[in-house]
Amino acid sequence: MELGPVLICYDGSEEVRHAITVAAELIGVQRRVVVVDVAQLEVAADAFAAFGSGAGAVEQQLLRDALARADESVVFARGLGFRALGRAVLAAPTWRGLVQIADEIGAGLIVIGSRSPRGLAALVERSVSRDVAAHAGRPVLVVPRSRLHQENASG
Repeated sequence: MELGPVLICYDGSEEVRHAITVAAELIGVQRRVVVVDVAQLEVAADAFAAFGSGAGAVEQQLLRDALARADESVVFARGLGFRALGRAVLAAPTWRGLVQIADEIGAGLIVIGSRSPRGLAALVERSVSRDVAAHAGRPVLVVPRSRLHQENASG
């Protein structure tokens, strides 16, 4: 039985590059990978409110930018040996766009990095990784920041 591709959630961060590396080590690089970046629907909605019908160009630019970020990660993933493709979606909240693409491609696994906020930030910030895990209906690998990155961030 062939498992569906691995969906990797990408936002341009070092945490996600680390997650891709960890995924390569844990699951191997034989699996097909789809890297997706979610363009923020809130930005498009604000543009429509401000510019009216001319805001469609803003939406298209948001999707182009998201696909460019996903393609950056595709290059990185291919460098590790993955057979990778990039995708972009415009959605709000972010987890919904990720789950939508996972459903479309029949993903067997979702890989997502975690920024691991602490203190008050952990209470206030929405956790995309937590929301994806709660709504995906499939295995989700949440990769925390590397210890080296955590130590450098804390000073």
